[in-house]
Amino acid sequence: MSWARYITGWALLRVAGAEPERVLQALAERNVVFWQATPPEELELTVRVPDRWAGRAVRLAESLGCEGEILARRGLPALFRQLRRRTMLWVWAAAVAAVLFVGSAYIWQIGIEGNETIPDRVILSALRQCGVDIGAFWPAMSQDQVRNSVILQVPGIRWMTVTIRGGHARVIVRESRIPPWPVQEREYVHITAKKAGLVEAVSAQRGTALTERGRMVLPGEVLIGGYATGRGGVQGPVRAMGGVTARTWYELTCRTPDTAQEKTYTGRQRSHWTLIVGKIRINFFKGSSICPAGCDKIIESYPLAVGELFTLPFTLERAVYREYDAVPVPADRGQEMRSVLEDYLAWQIGPDGETLSARTTASSSGGAQDVTLRAECREQIGGETPLTEEDLAWIREKIPQTEENGP
Repeated sequence: MSWARYITGWALLRVAGAEPERVLQALAERNVVFWQATPPEELELTVRVPDRWAGRAVRLAESLGCEGEILARRGLPALFRQLRRRTMLWVWAAAVAAVLFVGSAYIWQIGIEGNETIPDRVILSALRQCGVDIGAFWPAMSQDQVRNSVILQVPGIRWMTVTIRGGHARVIVRESRIPPWPVQEREYVHITAKKAGLVEAVSAQRGTALTERGRMVLPGEVLIGGYATGRGGVQGPVRAMGGVTARTWYELTCRTPDTAQEKTYTGRQRSHWTLIVGKIRINFFKGSSICPAGCDKIIESYPLAVGELFTLPFTLERAVYREYDAVPVPADRGQEMRSVLEDYLAWQIGPDGETLSARTTASSSGGAQDVTLRAECREQIGGETPLTEEDLAWIREKIPQTEENGP
Protein backbone atom coordinates (compact mmCIF):
# COMPACT_ATOMS: atom_id res chain seq x y z
CA MET A 1 0.00 0.00 0.00
CA SER A 2 1.39 3.38 -1.02
CA TRP A 3 1.39 6.48 1.14
CA ALA A 4 -0.86 8.25 -1.38
CA ARG A 5 -3.58 5.63 -0.91
CA TYR A 6 -3.19 5.81 2.87
CA ILE A 7 -3.60 9.60 2.81
CA THR A 8 -6.68 9.51 0.55
CA GLY A 9 -8.06 6.38 2.24
CA TRP A 10 -9.58 3.19 0.84
CA ALA A 11 -12.42 0.78 1.61
CA LEU A 12 -12.79 -2.99 1.33
CA LEU A 13 -16.16 -3.95 -0.24
CA ARG A 14 -17.99 -7.28 -0.38
CA VAL A 15 -20.34 -7.73 -3.34
CA ALA A 16 -22.74 -10.71 -3.42
CA GLY A 17 -25.31 -11.55 -6.09
CA ALA A 18 -26.06 -13.52 -9.24
CA GLU A 19 -23.52 -11.58 -11.30
CA PRO A 20 -21.19 -9.63 -8.93
CA GLU A 21 -18.69 -9.02 -11.77
CA ARG A 22 -21.21 -6.59 -13.28
CA VAL A 23 -20.41 -4.23 -10.41
CA LEU A 24 -16.73 -4.19 -11.41
CA GLN A 25 -17.71 -3.45 -15.01
CA ALA A 26 -19.94 -0.57 -13.87
CA LEU A 27 -17.09 0.89 -11.77
CA ALA A 28 -14.76 0.73 -14.75
CA GLU A 29 -17.32 2.50 -16.95
CA ARG A 30 -17.43 5.34 -14.40
CA ASN A 31 -13.58 5.59 -14.36
CA VAL A 32 -13.40 4.49 -10.71
CA VAL A 33 -10.00 3.01 -9.78
CA PHE A 34 -10.30 -0.32 -7.95
CA TRP A 35 -7.73 -2.97 -7.08
CA GLN A 36 -7.21 -6.38 -5.49
CA ALA A 37 -10.52 -7.71 -6.78
CA THR A 38 -10.89 -11.41 -5.92
CA PRO A 39 -12.41 -13.88 -8.43
CA PRO A 40 -16.10 -14.63 -7.76
CA GLU A 41 -16.58 -17.58 -5.44
CA GLU A 42 -20.05 -18.77 -4.49
CA LEU A 43 -21.52 -15.66 -6.15
CA GLU A 44 -19.38 -13.31 -4.01
CA LEU A 45 -16.23 -11.17 -4.48
CA THR A 46 -14.26 -8.51 -2.62
CA VAL A 47 -12.68 -5.39 -4.06
CA ARG A 48 -10.91 -2.28 -2.79
CA VAL A 49 -12.00 1.19 -3.89
CA PRO A 50 -11.10 4.78 -2.85
CA ASP A 51 -12.71 5.81 0.42
CA ARG A 52 -14.76 8.59 -1.21
CA TRP A 53 -16.38 5.99 -3.54
CA ALA A 54 -17.28 3.47 -0.83
CA GLY A 55 -20.89 4.60 -0.28
CA ARG A 56 -21.60 5.13 -3.98
CA ALA A 57 -20.16 1.69 -4.81
CA VAL A 58 -22.58 0.07 -2.35
CA ARG A 59 -25.53 1.89 -3.87
CA LEU A 60 -24.31 0.97 -7.39
CA ALA A 61 -24.22 -2.72 -6.42
CA GLU A 62 -27.74 -2.54 -5.04
CA SER A 63 -28.97 -0.90 -8.27
CA LEU A 64 -27.57 -3.87 -10.20
CA GLY A 65 -29.44 -6.40 -8.04
CA CYS A 66 -26.47 -7.26 -5.81
CA GLU A 67 -25.78 -6.85 -2.13
CA GLY A 68 -22.94 -4.43 -1.17
CA GLU A 69 -21.26 -4.21 2.20
CA ILE A 70 -18.29 -2.18 3.49
CA LEU A 71 -16.04 -4.60 5.40
CA ALA A 72 -13.33 -2.14 6.44
CA ARG A 73 -12.12 1.41 5.89
CA ARG A 74 -8.47 2.40 6.25
CA GLY A 75 -6.41 5.58 5.92
CA LEU A 76 -6.46 9.12 7.29
CA PRO A 77 -10.13 9.86 6.48
CA ALA A 78 -11.23 6.80 8.48
CA LEU A 79 -8.90 7.76 11.34
CA PHE A 80 -10.33 11.28 11.47
CA ARG A 81 -13.88 9.92 11.54
CA GLN A 82 -13.00 7.74 14.53
CA LEU A 83 -11.34 10.61 16.42
CA ARG A 84 -14.22 12.96 15.69
CA ARG A 85 -16.56 10.73 17.67
CA ARG A 86 -14.23 10.68 20.70
CA THR A 87 -15.14 13.94 22.40
CA MET A 88 -13.13 13.35 25.58
CA LEU A 89 -9.98 12.75 23.56
CA TRP A 90 -10.29 16.19 21.98
CA VAL A 91 -11.04 17.70 25.38
CA TRP A 92 -7.88 16.16 26.84
CA ALA A 93 -5.84 17.27 23.83
CA ALA A 94 -7.12 20.83 24.22
CA ALA A 95 -6.36 20.73 27.96
CA VAL A 96 -2.80 19.50 27.36
CA ALA A 97 -2.24 22.18 24.71
CA ALA A 98 -3.50 24.83 27.12
CA VAL A 99 -1.21 23.57 29.89
CA LEU A 100 1.77 23.60 27.54
CA PHE A 101 0.94 27.08 26.31
CA VAL A 102 0.46 28.53 29.80
CA GLY A 103 3.33 26.55 31.34
CA SER A 104 5.81 27.73 28.72
CA ALA A 105 5.28 31.31 29.98
CA TYR A 106 6.97 30.39 33.29
CA ILE A 107 10.57 29.45 34.00
CA TRP A 108 10.98 25.84 35.15
CA GLN A 109 14.64 25.18 34.38
CA ILE A 110 17.73 27.40 34.49
CA GLY A 111 20.94 26.31 32.77
CA ILE A 112 24.23 28.22 33.10
CA GLU A 113 27.06 27.86 30.58
CA GLY A 114 30.48 29.40 30.11
CA ASN A 115 31.45 30.07 33.74
CA GLU A 116 34.81 28.65 34.79
CA THR A 117 35.77 30.38 38.04
CA ILE A 118 32.45 31.88 39.14
CA PRO A 119 30.24 29.23 40.86
CA ASP A 120 26.73 28.58 39.57
CA ARG A 121 25.23 29.50 42.95
CA VAL A 122 26.66 33.04 42.71
CA ILE A 123 25.07 33.60 39.29
CA LEU A 124 21.80 31.97 40.40
CA SER A 125 21.68 34.25 43.46
CA ALA A 126 22.15 37.34 41.26
CA LEU A 127 19.46 36.10 38.86
CA ARG A 128 17.10 35.48 41.76
CA GLN A 129 17.48 39.08 42.91
CA CYS A 130 16.48 40.17 39.40
CA GLY A 131 13.35 38.00 39.50
CA VAL A 132 14.69 35.14 37.38
CA ASP A 133 13.80 32.08 39.44
CA ILE A 134 11.87 28.83 39.21
CA GLY A 135 8.20 29.63 38.63
CA ALA A 136 8.79 33.24 37.49
CA PHE A 137 6.58 34.71 34.73
CA TRP A 138 9.20 35.56 32.12
CA PRO A 139 7.15 37.59 29.55
CA ALA A 140 6.99 40.40 32.14
CA MET A 141 10.81 40.53 32.37
CA SER A 142 13.23 42.73 30.48
CA GLN A 143 16.12 40.51 29.45
CA ASP A 144 18.37 43.52 28.87
CA GLN A 145 17.66 44.78 32.37
CA VAL A 146 18.34 41.34 33.85
CA ARG A 147 21.63 41.08 31.97
CA ASN A 148 22.85 44.54 33.02
CA SER A 149 21.83 43.99 36.64
CA VAL A 150 23.67 40.65 36.91
CA ILE A 151 26.82 42.08 35.33
CA LEU A 152 26.81 44.86 37.94
CA GLN A 153 26.25 42.41 40.81
CA VAL A 154 28.92 39.91 39.73
CA PRO A 155 32.11 41.82 38.85
CA GLY A 156 33.78 38.81 37.25
CA ILE A 157 31.25 38.65 34.39
CA ARG A 158 32.27 40.54 31.25
CA TRP A 159 29.41 39.54 28.94
CA MET A 160 26.15 37.65 29.38
CA THR A 161 23.03 36.62 27.49
CA VAL A 162 19.71 35.25 28.77
CA THR A 163 17.54 33.27 26.36
CA ILE A 164 14.18 31.94 27.56
CA ARG A 165 12.34 29.42 25.42
CA GLY A 166 9.60 27.00 26.39
CA GLY A 167 10.12 27.41 30.14
CA HIS A 168 13.89 26.85 29.89
CA ALA A 169 16.19 29.79 30.70
CA ARG A 170 19.61 29.45 29.09
CA VAL A 171 22.23 31.74 30.61
CA ILE A 172 25.57 32.09 28.79
CA VAL A 173 28.33 34.09 30.50
CA ARG A 174 31.85 35.14 29.59
CA GLU A 175 34.19 35.88 32.45
CA SER A 176 36.55 38.83 32.63
CA ARG A 177 40.23 38.25 32.29
CA ILE A 178 42.00 39.27 35.48
CA PRO A 179 44.55 41.97 34.63
CA PRO A 180 48.09 41.50 35.90
CA TRP A 181 48.70 42.84 39.36
CA PRO A 182 50.09 46.36 39.02
CA VAL A 183 53.71 46.77 39.98
CA GLN A 184 54.10 49.00 42.99
CA GLU A 185 57.13 51.05 42.10
CA ARG A 186 57.44 52.42 45.65
CA GLU A 187 57.73 48.89 47.11
CA TYR A 188 61.37 47.91 47.55
CA VAL A 189 62.20 44.20 47.23
CA HIS A 190 65.16 41.82 46.95
CA ILE A 191 65.24 38.88 44.57
CA THR A 192 65.99 35.92 46.84
CA ALA A 193 66.41 32.18 46.23
CA LYS A 194 63.22 30.18 46.69
CA LYS A 195 65.20 26.94 46.76
CA ALA A 196 68.77 25.68 46.71
CA GLY A 197 70.52 25.38 43.36
CA LEU A 198 73.61 25.84 41.21
CA VAL A 199 73.43 29.21 39.46
CA GLU A 200 73.76 29.07 35.68
CA ALA A 201 72.73 32.60 34.65
CA VAL A 202 71.88 35.92 36.32
CA SER A 203 69.95 38.69 34.58
CA ALA A 204 69.58 41.80 36.77
CA GLN A 205 67.28 44.28 35.05
CA ARG A 206 67.12 46.48 38.14
CA GLY A 207 69.07 46.23 41.34
CA THR A 208 72.52 44.77 42.08
CA ALA A 209 73.49 41.18 41.20
CA LEU A 210 74.99 39.50 44.29
CA THR A 211 75.66 36.06 42.82
CA GLU A 212 77.30 34.66 39.73
CA ARG A 213 77.41 31.62 37.46
CA GLY A 214 78.73 28.43 39.07
CA ARG A 215 77.89 29.45 42.62
CA MET A 216 75.75 27.29 44.91
CA VAL A 217 73.02 29.22 46.69
CA LEU A 218 70.70 28.30 49.56
CA PRO A 219 67.02 29.14 50.11
CA GLY A 220 66.50 32.72 51.24
CA GLU A 221 69.86 33.95 49.98
CA VAL A 222 69.74 37.37 48.26
CA LEU A 223 70.48 36.98 44.56
CA ILE A 224 69.70 40.48 43.29
CA GLY A 225 69.87 43.23 45.90
CA GLY A 226 67.06 45.74 46.13
CA TYR A 227 69.35 48.74 45.76
CA ALA A 228 71.04 50.50 42.84
CA THR A 229 74.80 51.03 42.63
CA GLY A 230 76.92 53.35 40.52
CA ARG A 231 80.44 54.69 40.38
CA GLY A 232 79.98 56.34 43.70
CA GLY A 233 78.68 53.19 45.39
CA VAL A 234 75.16 52.58 46.66
CA GLN A 235 72.65 55.07 45.25
CA GLY A 236 69.41 54.07 46.96
CA PRO A 237 66.73 51.38 47.39
CA VAL A 238 64.85 50.09 44.31
CA ARG A 239 62.47 47.33 43.41
CA ALA A 240 64.81 44.58 42.20
CA MET A 241 63.81 42.96 38.93
CA GLY A 242 65.46 40.12 37.02
CA GLY A 243 65.80 36.38 36.77
CA VAL A 244 68.18 33.74 38.08
CA THR A 245 68.40 30.38 36.31
CA ALA A 246 69.83 27.49 38.32
CA ARG A 247 70.11 23.76 38.33
CA THR A 248 68.08 22.07 41.05
CA TRP A 249 67.76 18.53 42.33
CA TYR A 250 64.70 16.77 43.67
CA GLU A 251 64.07 13.53 45.53
CA LEU A 252 60.33 12.88 45.83
CA THR A 253 58.84 9.77 47.45
CA CYS A 254 55.27 8.49 47.42
CA ARG A 255 54.06 5.64 49.63
CA THR A 256 50.98 3.55 48.86
CA PRO A 257 49.54 0.29 50.28
CA ASP A 258 50.16 -3.00 48.46
CA THR A 259 46.44 -3.76 48.53
CA ALA A 260 43.39 -1.82 47.40
CA GLN A 261 39.70 -2.07 48.19
CA GLU A 262 37.71 -3.23 45.18
CA LYS A 263 33.92 -2.97 45.00
CA THR A 264 32.03 -6.20 44.39
CA TYR A 265 28.33 -5.53 43.88
CA THR A 266 26.04 -7.99 45.65
CA GLY A 267 23.14 -7.51 43.22
CA ARG A 268 20.92 -6.07 45.94
CA GLN A 269 19.60 -2.61 45.26
CA ARG A 270 16.64 -0.39 46.04
CA SER A 271 15.15 2.68 44.42
CA HIS A 272 13.70 5.85 45.89
CA TRP A 273 11.35 7.88 43.70
CA THR A 274 10.75 11.61 44.12
CA LEU A 275 8.41 13.93 42.23
CA ILE A 276 9.73 17.49 41.95
CA VAL A 277 7.06 20.10 41.26
CA GLY A 278 8.80 23.45 40.86
CA LYS A 279 10.75 23.73 44.13
CA ILE A 280 8.64 21.20 46.03
CA ARG A 281 9.93 17.65 46.49
CA ILE A 282 7.38 14.89 47.08
CA ASN A 283 9.09 11.71 48.30
CA PHE A 284 7.51 8.34 47.59
CA PHE A 285 9.62 6.57 50.20
CA LYS A 286 10.08 6.51 53.95
CA GLY A 287 13.23 7.29 55.87
CA SER A 288 16.30 9.27 54.91
CA SER A 289 17.77 9.72 51.43
CA ILE A 290 21.36 9.72 52.79
CA CYS A 291 23.42 6.99 51.17
CA PRO A 292 24.41 4.42 53.83
CA ALA A 293 27.87 2.89 54.05
CA GLY A 294 28.55 0.11 51.57
CA CYS A 295 26.26 1.54 48.89
CA ASP A 296 26.63 3.61 45.75
CA LYS A 297 23.98 6.22 45.06
CA ILE A 298 23.05 6.92 41.43
CA ILE A 299 20.52 9.68 40.67
CA GLU A 300 18.54 9.69 37.43
CA SER A 301 16.27 12.61 36.48
CA TYR A 302 13.40 12.48 34.02
CA PRO A 303 12.13 16.02 33.40
CA LEU A 304 8.86 16.53 31.56
CA ALA A 305 10.41 18.41 28.65
CA VAL A 306 11.15 18.11 24.95
CA GLY A 307 14.55 19.74 24.51
CA GLU A 308 14.06 23.50 24.67
CA LEU A 309 10.72 23.35 22.87
CA PHE A 310 8.75 23.24 26.10
CA THR A 311 9.42 22.50 29.76
CA LEU A 312 6.92 21.80 32.52
CA PRO A 313 7.56 22.01 36.29
CA PHE A 314 7.47 18.24 36.75
CA THR A 315 10.59 16.12 37.17
CA LEU A 316 10.62 12.49 38.25
CA GLU A 317 13.82 11.64 40.11
CA ARG A 318 15.04 8.14 40.83
CA ALA A 319 17.78 7.41 43.36
CA VAL A 320 19.25 3.92 43.01
CA TYR A 321 21.21 2.48 45.97
CA ARG A 322 23.50 -0.37 44.89
CA GLU A 323 24.98 -2.45 47.69
CA TYR A 324 28.58 -3.66 47.44
CA ASP A 325 31.25 -5.44 49.46
CA ALA A 326 34.77 -3.99 49.74
CA VAL A 327 37.20 -6.82 48.91
CA PRO A 328 40.96 -6.31 49.35
CA VAL A 329 42.90 -7.14 46.19
CA PRO A 330 46.60 -6.85 45.31
CA ALA A 331 47.38 -3.47 43.78
CA ASP A 332 50.36 -2.39 41.71
CA ARG A 333 50.16 1.39 41.57
CA GLY A 334 53.72 1.99 40.50
CA GLN A 335 52.85 3.64 37.21
CA GLU A 336 50.10 5.69 38.83
CA MET A 337 52.47 6.94 41.54
CA ARG A 338 55.11 7.80 38.92
CA SER A 339 52.57 9.96 37.12
CA VAL A 340 51.63 11.67 40.40
CA LEU A 341 55.28 12.42 41.20
CA GLU A 342 55.95 13.71 37.68
CA ASP A 343 52.94 16.02 37.87
CA TYR A 344 54.08 17.30 41.26
CA LEU A 345 57.59 17.90 39.90
CA ALA A 346 56.19 19.81 36.92
CA TRP A 347 54.21 21.99 39.35
CA GLN A 348 57.33 22.61 41.44
CA ILE A 349 59.52 23.82 38.56
CA GLY A 350 56.75 25.81 36.87
CA PRO A 351 55.88 26.18 33.18
CA ASP A 352 59.26 27.76 32.36
CA GLY A 353 61.31 25.00 33.98
CA GLU A 354 62.61 21.85 32.31
CA THR A 355 63.61 18.40 33.52
CA LEU A 356 67.15 17.50 32.47
CA SER A 357 67.11 13.93 33.79
CA ALA A 358 64.79 11.79 35.91
CA ARG A 359 64.87 8.29 37.34
CA THR A 360 62.30 6.39 39.39
CA THR A 361 62.77 3.43 41.70
CA ALA A 362 60.24 1.28 43.53
CA SER A 363 60.48 -0.92 46.62
CA SER A 364 58.08 -2.75 48.95
CA SER A 365 58.26 -3.08 52.71
CA GLY A 366 55.82 -3.38 55.58
CA GLY A 367 52.80 -3.96 53.36
CA ALA A 368 53.36 -0.77 51.39
CA GLN A 369 55.08 0.26 48.16
CA ASP A 370 57.50 3.21 47.93
CA VAL A 371 58.09 4.97 44.61
CA THR A 372 60.94 7.50 44.52
CA LEU A 373 61.63 10.05 41.78
CA ARG A 374 65.08 11.62 41.54
CA ALA A 375 65.39 14.43 39.01
CA GLU A 376 67.75 17.17 37.89
CA CYS A 377 66.05 20.30 36.59
CA ARG A 378 66.71 23.78 35.29
CA GLU A 379 64.38 26.53 36.53
CA GLN A 380 63.98 30.08 37.75
CA ILE A 381 64.64 30.15 41.48
CA GLY A 382 64.25 33.87 42.17
CA GLY A 383 61.40 35.28 44.24
CA GLU A 384 60.54 38.69 45.64
CA THR A 385 61.18 39.50 49.30
CA PRO A 386 60.31 42.98 50.66
CA LEU A 387 63.15 44.96 52.19
CA THR A 388 63.07 45.15 55.97
CA GLU A 389 63.74 48.26 58.04
CA GLU A 390 67.23 46.90 58.76
CA ASP A 391 67.85 46.54 55.00
CA LEU A 392 66.74 50.11 54.36
CA ALA A 393 68.89 51.42 57.23
CA TRP A 394 71.95 49.56 55.86
CA ILE A 395 71.34 50.99 52.35
CA ARG A 396 71.06 54.55 53.70
CA GLU A 397 74.29 54.11 55.58
CA LYS A 398 76.05 53.01 52.38
CA ILE A 399 74.87 56.00 50.34
CA PRO A 400 77.89 58.35 49.91
CA GLN A 401 77.62 61.55 51.99
CA THR A 402 77.60 64.74 49.88
CA GLU A 403 76.95 68.37 50.57
CA GLU A 404 73.59 67.91 48.86
CA ASN A 405 72.25 65.13 51.03
CA GLY A 406 73.84 66.40 54.18
CA PRO A 407 76.34 64.88 56.63
